Amino acid sequence: MGLLAPLFLLGLAGLVVPIVVHLTERQRRQVVDFPSLMFLRQIPFRSSRRKKIHHWALLAIRALALALLVAAFSRPFFENDVVGIGSTGGPREVVVVLDRSYSMGYGDRWERAKTQAREVFEGLGAQDRASLVLMSRGAEAVLRATSDRDRLLAALDTTSVSADGTLYGPALKLAQTILDESEPQYQREVVIISDFQRNGWKGDEGVTFPPGTLVSPVLISDETTPNATVASVTLRRDFFSGQERMTAEARVVRRGGEAPVDLSIVLEIDGQEVQTQTVHLESTGSAVVTFEAFTLSDVYTRGSIRIDPDALPQDDEFHFVLSPGRAMRTIVLEGANPQQDASFYIETAHISEEASFDVEVRRSTSLSAADLASTDVVILNDIPFPQGAAGDRLRRFVEEGGGLLLVLGERSAWQTGLEEILPGRFGPARNHSRGAARLGRLDRSHPVFEAFAGPRSGDFSRARFFRSRDLELVPEGRGLAWFDDGSVALAERRLGEGTVLVWTSTMDRYWNDLAVQPVFLPFIHGLMRHLSGYQERVPWFTIGQVLDLADPAGLVFVADRETELPPDVDLVALTPGGGSVALPATAGPRFLELEEPGFYPVRPPGTNPARPFAVAVNVDVAESELEAMDPEELAAAVAPRETGVVIGAGGETLSVEMQERNQERRQSLWRLLMVAALVLLLIETAISNWISRTTTTRFEHGRSYVPSNT
Repeated sequence: MGLLAPLFLLGLAGLVVPIVVHLTERQRRQVVDFPSLMFLRQIPFRSSRRKKIHHWALLAIRALALALLVAAFSRPFFENDVVGIGSTGGPREVVVVLDRSYSMGYGDRWERAKTQAREVFEGLGAQDRASLVLMSRGAEAVLRATSDRDRLLAALDTTSVSADGTLYGPALKLAQTILDESEPQYQREVVIISDFQRNGWKGDEGVTFPPGTLVSPVLISDETTPNATVASVTLRRDFFSGQERMTAEARVVRRGGEAPVDLSIVLEIDGQEVQTQTVHLESTGSAVVTFEAFTLSDVYTRGSIRIDPDALPQDDEFHFVLSPGRAMRTIVLEGANPQQDASFYIETAHISEEASFDVEVRRSTSLSAADLASTDVVILNDIPFPQGAAGDRLRRFVEEGGGLLLVLGERSAWQTGLEEILPGRFGPARNHSRGAARLGRLDRSHPVFEAFAGPRSGDFSRARFFRSRDLELVPEGRGLAWFDDGSVALAERRLGEGTVLVWTSTMDRYWNDLAVQPVFLPFIHGLMRHLSGYQERVPWFTIGQVLDLADPAGLVFVADRETELPPDVDLVALTPGGGSVALPATAGPRFLELEEPGFYPVRPPGTNPARPFAVAVNVDVAESELEAMDPEELAAAVAPRETGVVIGAGGETLSVEMQERNQERRQSLWRLLMVAALVLLLIETAISNWISRTTTTRFEHGRSYVPSNT
């Protein structure tokens, strides 16, 4: 037998009340009127008779009723599940939500969490049912509504910490579904075992458990949680002596320490340690480490940056995969007699941080088919559009995915048929009123201007435009930039798989001074990237993402080598943990789920290429922020309003207390004790009234024999 509130036993001191009542003598005296006694001496009356209890049965009933009330408030329960006395609550439907996000791998948290879940399962009654739900960013019901305790314990033993982050919504929603489907005779209960990271709870998940559900959160925590993390990595490309070089810069963050520490940070390339530095971190702070540049010469170069391991090793490494950049070949046609320095500013703006634009300027008006086959972008700089076969080749070039930019100047001329290629019809050159016009409006949501979308990211209004050509857009055309007088400065048209852009002024200093403004260089880069279809390469991915290896558009992060993964060839992806994922040949998508940090090489089965296609995967560093929320906040948000919430802090003591509450709630002995006490009080009232009436009758009969002169 156990008690949830043993302090209520102090109420047994109230048992002295019935005894005092019974020992208090209640004498009934007959008052007799008598003449004045003023001349008589008053003698005090003394009674030597010992006071005694006359109604032992009534005293026992009263004392027993009070004792039952005290016992009911102390919430007794039988510690043995086999005992069925008082089991009025019926069987339980228990859902254990076990957090397996990688923050639970801090120290011994995971083992403590499994111990809590194991004790819950071991405390189940013969008629109880339980479910095991694993929680990370997703949810998985390992076992659902089973009374087989051995299966539950065996399933618990096979669980392990994942590399994913925390998201409470999916797991709690799954637990809600299980409880909604439970039969009415079951008492519903949810046990949430987690470190309750704050970043996993938004508050608008829309989870509310059914009425009557008991929510019991179990907090797995530590007194202190010092942790160092490789929070981010920045990779910068540059070109030196014709070679592409990479500079890696890592940001290391430390939280919760007690004293400054020095950590070793290592740069590893293709499995070899190439550089090691020491970083000094305060108890709470961050530092940036810049490694020396290294030459990037091979495709699928694997790199890792790691620090000394600590209590949470999952966030101590950061992985990436790099391939040499591909130069975007751009040909500028400026005609036989161009203006002086007509293409100078375009030619000198061909180097960017992420990719090189190989610009070739030709004094010609047309290109051969061989030239176009190896070209990404063609710029017609102040020349008429080619006619005949040259024009047809250029049109096919755009329709097959190439980029075309028309820079309108003095020698540009409108020709019949261009309305089917260009975004609009342009007119003759004109001078702007008031001496110069300014760019008054930009479509900053377009890829050309996305670099200027933020505040103070570039001011185009400083550039002055003295001359330009009016452009009347056709329905297929789209304006991207306008002068302050409302005329179009830049327009776009999609033609097949490619893009045509028209700039209504020149790219030199004769018609405007944009070329000498700070925004010119990123503006040219934006034009070339958009026209060539260039996409930012992604050197790493995050746990939980899914790649479609049959989608060429999704594989440009590996230097446009998607042809190395043909859809008609079986493939296999090796996981960082040593497993494999089969990717059979198919005409549809081939999805690869990224569930582990590290590298996923992909290759045909039975082959071992020296440089296989590879994907780098990292954990979500947001999970490294170990700040815990108040479990009561989450429990109150999901619990029914009429249901009490049990809140505790992690540890074996909490687990025992939680099991005791579950036992007491299931048995509900206090209800029986309250009913028994009420019955005894009713019996006591009836007996007390009967005794009172009997005593009164005897007294009245005794008074009739008293002489009238007494």
